[in-house]
Amino acid sequence: MGHGSRTRISLAAVLFVAACVAGCTGLPPGAQAPAVTIADFGVGNAGLFEQQFNLKLRIQNPNPEEFRIDGISFELDINEQLFARGVGNQAVTVPRYGSGFMEVEAVSTLGSFIKQFGRVAQAGKPVFKYRIKGSLSLAAGARVPFEERGEFDFSAFAGKP
Repeated sequence: MGHGSRTRISLAAVLFVAACVAGCTGLPPGAQAPAVTIADFGVGNAGLFEQQFNLKLRIQNPNPEEFRIDGISFELDINEQLFARGVGNQAVTVPRYGSGFMEVEAVSTLGSFIKQFGRVAQAGKPVFKYRIKGSLSLAAGARVPFEERGEFDFSAFAGKP
């Protein structure tokens, strides 16, 4: 076997391994990505430079097989601006065609906090559009990206004039 054919075989092997690794970093072929939405949002510890928020995330599985999650990392944007970053390491098994909950924490800086609430005060509308984007870490070792958008309208909680 000549040097050129060994190089072609080595290159083919490297490409095959790279394709296998790339294919293993998500859900099985044909599976749908889970939906991750905010089910509850609370204020944790608040200091001068950093605020901690406690979130309860709903993870919905639209697939015929359950999956186990052992971690999450995400960014939370409010009104199209980065508001907080978060992580969680709670283990959750999401049943087939079902949903599960994961308790996580997110951290915001004083600057992000002031920007968000200053914009709401200027707009005069208590509406928060949010985007949560990140990745779930499956117990099998794969990482599954997600991105969801939603809206909180707090005017329903305010008294009507």
